Amino acid sequence: MSEYSQQDFAMHYARLGLGGPTLSRLACAVPRPDPACPDAAQQTARSIAQALDAGINLFDAASCMDGMAESLLAKALGKRRAEVLVSSRLGARRNGTHSHPGLSRSDIAWSIEQSLKRLGSDWLDLCVVPHEDPYTPLEETLQTLDDMVRTGKVRYLGFANWPAWKAAKALELQQRHGWAPFCFGELHYALNTRSPEREAIPMLQSYGLGLIAKAQPTGLQASQGHTSCPTLTDSPRSNHRLAELLRDIADGHQASTKQIALSWLLARDTVSSIVPVFNSAMQQQDALHAMTLTLSPGELLLLDAASAPTPLLPDWFVQQEHMQTPQSEPEKSCA
Repeated sequence: MSEYSQQDFAMHYARLGLGGPTLSRLACAVPRPDPACPDAAQQTARSIAQALDAGINLFDAASCMDGMAESLLAKALGKRRAEVLVSSRLGARRNGTHSHPGLSRSDIAWSIEQSLKRLGSDWLDLCVVPHEDPYTPLEETLQTLDDMVRTGKVRYLGFANWPAWKAAKALELQQRHGWAPFCFGELHYALNTRSPEREAIPMLQSYGLGLIAKAQPTGLQASQGHTSCPTLTDSPRSNHRLAELLRDIADGHQASTKQIALSWLLARDTVSSIVPVFNSAMQQQDALHAMTLTLSPGELLLLDAASAPTPLLPDWFVQQEHMQTPQSEPEKSCA
C-alpha cells in the first residue's frame, strides 16, 4: 500500500458535466517510461498502484502517441480494468508521412480499434478528440464518433483545446442530428494559464460540459529553487510576482509551490478533474498532497489577482469603461 490509502486519504469526486460519469478530482496521467531506466515499466506500475490506493479512478493514457501508455496501463490494471475510467486520445494517422492524427471516418475507426487492442478492453471510457482536422468535414467526424458510441466502443466524448466557437458549432450539430454529444472539454488550464476563462470555460458552462484540466510543470520558478505552477504561461511579465507569492503561501502551509498551484486549481468549481503530468510515483505523491491543503479565501484572492491574464477585446474595453470616473453633469441654466 502507498502512503495515501483510502483508509487515511479522502479523495474527492465530481460529476463530469451534466451527462458524464463521476470521477476523482485528481487523475493519474500514465507516465511515459524512460528508455534509459532499466525498471521504467515497474516504476509506471508503481505509480498506477499508488493512484488506485489513493482512490483515483480516472487514468489518462494519452502521454505516448505510440500507444505505450495504453499497453502499460492495461498490464498494471489487470482485472481491475472495469473499476476505473480510462481516457485516451485519437491516435496518429496510419500513413507515416502525416505527423498529426486525422479525424476522418477511417482514421477514427482505426485509432479506436488500436487503442482497444492495446488496452485489452472492449470499450474506451473517455475518448478525446485532440485537435481539428482541416481536411475532414466536421459532420463526418461527429457522425463517426456517434457510431463509436452507439456500437459501445466509446462511452463519453470530449475535445481538447478546440476554439470555443468550433466546439459550440460541433455541439449544435450533434444536437440537431441526434448524435452523441461531447460531455467535456480537456484544456490546458492552470494558475498561470488562465486564458481559457475568456471564452472556453464560459462556453463549457453554457452547454453543461465538464472540464478536465491538463496541468504540467514549466520553467517558471520562484526564488530559492521553488518550482511553481503548471503549464504554459499567459503573462511572462507577472511570473516573478506570482512565483514570490506562491513561495510565501507555500511556506505558510509547509508545502511546495506546485502543491499550492494545484490546490488553487482544485478550488475552482468549474474544474471536474485535474491531470497533473508527472514522471514518478514520488511526484504523484507530491500532487496527492495538494488534496490535503485548504487555501484561505484571502490566499485565493491574492493568487487570483497575481495570475489574472491580460484582458483582451472586448473585455479590455469593458474594463476601461468601468475605470473611467463619471463626471458630474453641468448645471442646467433656467434661463
